[in-house]
Amino acid sequence: MTAFSEPMKITSPTLHATIVFTISVFVAILAMSFLFKVEVVARGEGRVVPISRVQVVQPEFAGRIVAIHVRNGMTVTEGDVLIELDPTEAMSELGAIRAERDRLVIELARLEAMVQTLALDPSGVDLGQRSIELFDVRDVLSAHPFAVEQRELLLAEIADYLASLAQITAREETNRRSEAVTNANTARVNAALDIQAERLRTSEQLLQQGTTSRSAFLDVQQAFTDLERERDIYLRELEQKVTERAALDSERRRLTADLRHSALDRRAQIDGRLATLAEEQRASERRVSAARLVAPATGVVDQLAVFTVGGIAEAGAELLRIVPTEAEIEIEGTFSNQDIGFMQIGQPANIRLDAYPSERFGFVRGTVSDIAADSTEVSEGKWGYFVRIQPDEAILRAGSDTYSLRPGMTATIDVTTDTRRIISYFFAPIVRTIQNSMGER
Repeated sequence: MTAFSEPMKITSPTLHATIVFTISVFVAILAMSFLFKVEVVARGEGRVVPISRVQVVQPEFAGRIVAIHVRNGMTVTEGDVLIELDPTEAMSELGAIRAERDRLVIELARLEAMVQTLALDPSGVDLGQRSIELFDVRDVLSAHPFAVEQRELLLAEIADYLASLAQITAREETNRRSEAVTNANTARVNAALDIQAERLRTSEQLLQQGTTSRSAFLDVQQAFTDLERERDIYLRELEQKVTERAALDSERRRLTADLRHSALDRRAQIDGRLATLAEEQRASERRVSAARLVAPATGVVDQLAVFTVGGIAEAGAELLRIVPTEAEIEIEGTFSNQDIGFMQIGQPANIRLDAYPSERFGFVRGTVSDIAADSTEVSEGKWGYFVRIQPDEAILRAGSDTYSLRPGMTATIDVTTDTRRIISYFFAPIVRTIQNSMGER
């Protein structure tokens, strides 16, 4: 038998142990990759903002600055006066509107008194005194010089009205007397006609009997005809008197109606003008109040843009900002298009504040509260979605210490969107390679 007649067998316990150990580790890793899961995180950048947002203070109207009561970093309370603009022009307009309104209100009171006075019977009451009693203006306007003028004008108008009524009454009395005389003359002529008619019949009988001359008969007939003509004249005069009486009555009513119509027409004009003045007054009062810029919320003054008293503030210009301090806060983050499809409201999030490194201070837990419906261009050519995160509490706890979250702080936000088995990370490149290779020509 030679030295090469059979192979040499080498047995090493160390090699066997190494092989078994390697296989065991591989099996353990494979089992753990099947059993254990890791979180899938969407990461975004954001900052702490108040829910009510930073309040921008802008003047509604342009004006000259007369006072600046704040400075950057100053804490103000809601309603505090920040900046005052010159209200002189607006107050002048408001004063003119109020003056015109007062004059119109006084004139309206005169017209109301006039209308009510014209409805009274002038024969049973002193219209002048009654009109003054009906002239009702507010106590604050009773001593107004224009109120005195309108009171005197009312008395003058009533006096003219009564004088016109007196003239009509005098003409009616004259017409009544003339009508009475005409009625008397008509009655007299009618009586004379009855007698003359009897004479005419008698004269006609005598003429037929031949006991009187025809000349005497014609004289009697002429007298009868003259009486008839006289009666017709009186009857026409009587008709004229009746017509004149109706005309005077119509003139009396027309005088009252014309004065009433004139007063009502002017009252309607005043009502329309007062309505317009009310709108103008509200606008002027708003402009006066807008001259005082007040704090819309309690917070800290930031980015004050004006420092010169006497300078001009343009309408709509941003003069300063108020960063709310008492409002609740949230984190507004920006996430990429690759992550937004997997994000949902209610998902948990970890907020790592740049001001407090997470390695030392940890993080703040929160929840996704809102996801934007559309993307926004966050930088040139880069688009993202705004997502709001509601922190569980507005402080960062690090052991026994607490740190407040302040508006403006930047943060990195990790939103847990899903969980994934570790084994899937090993198979993912293989699956991707196979899918891509299937598309070759």
